[in-house]
Amino acid sequence: MTTTVGIDRSAPPSRLERAVDRVPFLEKELFLLRRLVRPGDVCIDIGAAGGAHLFVMARQVGRWGHVVGIEPRPGSLRMLDRLVRASGMADRVSLHQLALTDAAGTIELRVPVVPTRAHLRGSTEDADDAAAFSRLPHRRIEVRTERLDALVADQALGRVDVLKCDVEGAELLTLAGAQGVLREHRPVVVIEADDLHQRRFDATAQDVVDAIAVHGYRPHRYRRAMLEPVDGVVEGEDDYVMLPDDRPSRVPIRGR
Repeated sequence: MTTTVGIDRSAPPSRLERAVDRVPFLEKELFLLRRLVRPGDVCIDIGAAGGAHLFVMARQVGRWGHVVGIEPRPGSLRMLDRLVRASGMADRVSLHQLALTDAAGTIELRVPVVPTRAHLRGSTEDADDAAAFSRLPHRRIEVRTERLDALVADQALGRVDVLKCDVEGAELLTLAGAQGVLREHRPVVVIEADDLHQRRFDATAQDVVDAIAVHGYRPHRYRRAMLEPVDGVVEGEDDYVMLPDDRPSRVPIRGR
């Protein structure tokens, strides 16, 4: 039997949470997810990679919630599957080897020989320094693609509460296949958006934010255990929390 301990959301930020704002390579979103995800929630982790975000969400949703992990790289998915089983969380996590894009089919994926990051082919992949990872020694594999809307329907998910998306520049493709989820389920969206990765697809970080905002969402950044509203892309910020206008925030918002 799994016991879920409630989160004291009124507690002040810890010293570690305050410090993480000044350490760029630490994933401060891990702290955010601990406060954002609640017991019984349904969460989707697009770009699960090694599972850091997935395991935080799986711990928070408890035995009555569910986390769907999406990862296109077969090696990463096998490792993640072993970790999920070893942790005793297989009853609340489902894993899918997919690339979520705007259509069902297949797409070529570059997997670096030395593990760094995997990249879908982009229109500017060899144009400039934004594609530096693409020029590392790699192998090419084909992976199945699907729309998030279709996956949610196929898995009969009655709700989606939190959506995390980090797909190394292909965020707009993923969002194009998630219009129904954004419109109907209204999840909180935690998404990576930076110009360096977006340039590979002839896009900008602001394009990513705007693609979600059009559905009635407002961008925020996470700082010192609070959400801070922003007007758009902020210099030095790579990750944004998009909150739907018609749902109350689960994390305190600065200024309110």
